[in-house]
Amino acid sequence: MRLVTEPWLLPLPKRVRREEGSFSLRSGIPIVLSRSNDDDIRSAEALRDRVLRKTGRRLAIECHAKSSDLGPRIELRRRGDYGQGYRLRVGPKVATVTGLGAAGLRYGAETLAQLVVPGRKSIPAISIDDRPALAERGLLIDISRGKVPTKETLEGIMDLMVQLKLNLLMLYTEHTFKFRRHPAIGRGASPLSAADLLELDAYAAARHIDLVPTLQSLGHMHQHLKIRRYRPLAESEKKWSISPAVAGSYKHLEDLYSEYLPNFRSEWFNANCDEPVDLGLGRSKKWAEREGRGTVFRTHLERVEALAARFGKKTMFWGDVVHEHPEQIKLLSREAILLDWWYEADHDFERVRVFSKHGIPFMVTCGTSSWNTLFPRGDNAVANITGHAEAGKRFGARGIINTDWGDNGHFNMLGNSLFGFAWGAQAGWGRSDIDERSFERAFSLQLFGDRRGVVGRLYRLLGRLHDTGFEHFNNSPLKSVYFDDAVEAKFLSRVDARVLERTRKGLLSVQELFASHAERFEARPLAKAELELAIDASILAADKGLGRQQARRLARRQTKLLARHHELWLARNRPSNFEATRALYLRSIESLNGR
Repeated sequence: MRLVTEPWLLPLPKRVRREEGSFSLRSGIPIVLSRSNDDDIRSAEALRDRVLRKTGRRLAIECHAKSSDLGPRIELRRRGDYGQGYRLRVGPKVATVTGLGAAGLRYGAETLAQLVVPGRKSIPAISIDDRPALAERGLLIDISRGKVPTKETLEGIMDLMVQLKLNLLMLYTEHTFKFRRHPAIGRGASPLSAADLLELDAYAAARHIDLVPTLQSLGHMHQHLKIRRYRPLAESEKKWSISPAVAGSYKHLEDLYSEYLPNFRSEWFNANCDEPVDLGLGRSKKWAEREGRGTVFRTHLERVEALAARFGKKTMFWGDVVHEHPEQIKLLSREAILLDWWYEADHDFERVRVFSKHGIPFMVTCGTSSWNTLFPRGDNAVANITGHAEAGKRFGARGIINTDWGDNGHFNMLGNSLFGFAWGAQAGWGRSDIDERSFERAFSLQLFGDRRGVVGRLYRLLGRLHDTGFEHFNNSPLKSVYFDDAVEAKFLSRVDARVLERTRKGLLSVQELFASHAERFEARPLAKAELELAIDASILAADKGLGRQQARRLARRQTKLLARHHELWLARNRPSNFEATRALYLRSIESLNGR
């Protein structure tokens, strides 16, 4: 036996050994359960359906008290109700998945399905022992900066999550829930309804995903506070944070929680409470001057925690204000979970040691670096995810949350974040020291059915092409050029032509690679179209920055890209608020037309 990294699995299991021989797949071979159970049947159905799609062979699902005389078979066994670990043994006659719990059995079945390669009629004999490094591994999808995904899109995300062994999902919500008692909130923003959430919650639970309610409860409250009825709750004239100094703030939050939280079976609630930039500067100013801004924040957290407890939820919150006021750390509740976040590669990831030292439960929170870009800043995302994951493992984090934000209109495309999602799954489940090409192969095969690794390589290459010769924090400079007003030239004036010319050459090479291998993307046609849009938009940005084409021709090209962008927006999302993205396009187009 020898330790191997092939076949290309995602995430890579903890222990993999190849054995002699293989297991032949034939129609009619039974997937054997020891008893009828909804969770186990769903695991069997997922395996059956994946085998059918990949090979055209239909397996049977059966329950047997004994199985030794059944001949070639796949056995799904479960030791208990809970546990994510599993053992997989594939031999010439029998393939056996043993899960520590219902989730472990599903994850083992997903690994077995990954071993089935399109075009091959057998599974290699193999021995796998696997369990996660971090108990909670999740995604946060922003549904409040413009895009509200359709229910089908969100279900598709959850289908991908269970394949990648991710088990926690947050839908970041400021105003995009349809409150019956507060109908003005979210009006015109395509909000999700209670019925939508109930269906999504059930869909998640069937895939061992904890759908955690996520509702902003301090900063980022501008969508509420711009409504006349709620303005008295504002901390300041900025209408950004809800004020802890106003008693009505907690009546408002209680009303919101009473409608929102009961739609989720999760025991947790992410109250957010991040970036309250005007906290202590308005209605709570005297309180902050008397006791300190950190005390105002901690008191608000305690009140939010008490409100959430009335509805049977434990609280999560973002940790940025706590880092600003470290004297509060030892006073924090040990019943809540702190979410430590930062989204750049240059960061002290080990700062979470202070939470470990004081016994504060915490999770690490990374990002796909997709927001404020035409295509994610890939190297930054990989470094940020890896840094958080490894620090989380060293200092006892409960889990890792990989965020996909939509700052400034959410013009970034979901399909372009797939590489970041997959890397986050690998880093949270197991090792982060996998070589680049091996991961590209695993990503390509498991998400696109591409056995040569071209898809992953293209994602990686395009993710490195952002350089224009100037820096723009938390943004891709290439995106900044793309949307820049050509007359004002805030960013265009900072372009280094030699640097941008190198970027353009790289983009043309990526475009050629994509055109030569377009068929490798067919398994995910929307992702293919989103990637193609990102390539074309990036090349236009380079041409614009270098002045390589007459301005009106650039305007016509960008107008066509706007139409494609809108079409792709509607393919995954409700109408929601595309106008913010349209406005960015029109500013550039009109300036190129000389208006």
